[in-house]
Amino acid sequence: MTTVPGSAPAVKEAVRGKIIESEIKITVDPTRPLPLACALYAIENDDGVWLCAYYGSNRSIFDFLPQKGAQIDEDKLGFRFRIKRFLPKDAFQPATWDEFKKAHLMT
Repeated sequence: MTTVPGSAPAVKEAVRGKIIESEIKITVDPTRPLPLACALYAIENDDGVWLCAYYGSNRSIFDFLPQKGAQIDEDKLGFRFRIKRFLPKDAFQPATWDEFKKAHLMT
């Protein structure tokens, strides 16, 4: 009998490191019952830079969104990033951060 190897489940690596760039925007819209937060981060660790985005409407988190300069561990934040993109250190440039903000910041 032949066995066919199955695919391993995707591993979701937790982001850890220091926030080197951040952009946080809270939007209040009369057509929605709750405000919506958008938090974008560039997080540097020894291996490279993570570009991350959080979107949520949980007001209890808004006051505790990490700020630039903070050391973070996604497993201990109390929320998960919806978007995570890893870049080697040499690939991260100010223009890369600007492109990420334009693509993911709520308007």
